[in-house]
Amino acid sequence: MAIARFENISVNNLSFGQSAFGEQSTTQSLWFQTRARVHSVANNVKITDKYRVYSDVVDFTLNYTPNLKTIIDNQNAYSITWRGFDWRIDNVREADDRMTARLLCVRNDPVVAV
Repeated sequence: MAIARFENISVNNLSFGQSAFGEQSTTQSLWFQTRARVHSVANNVKITDKYRVYSDVVDFTLNYTPNLKTIIDNQNAYSITWRGFDWRIDNVREADDRMTARLLCVRNDPVVAV
């Protein structure tokens, strides 16, 4: 049996806007802080002809609460801050008994020249 590790995370509200020039912007504000079971952390790098692209995946398990229900229903409006990085919610799996939900989150770093 694997050891469960619980770590602090922050859940953020995201709001999207557009400047007078048509530039897209995303504003992030803290909604609440909690602890989540962290597992299946994966780091990946893909090297193309000119660039390196880093992408990371992590799985957070949280207890099912009204706040989590709101996140599940509007995944694009929330992000997670963990270890100082912002993670976007890619996929959600609710437990059949609605006791927990698993949030599969991704983080893409900017493209870096080789």
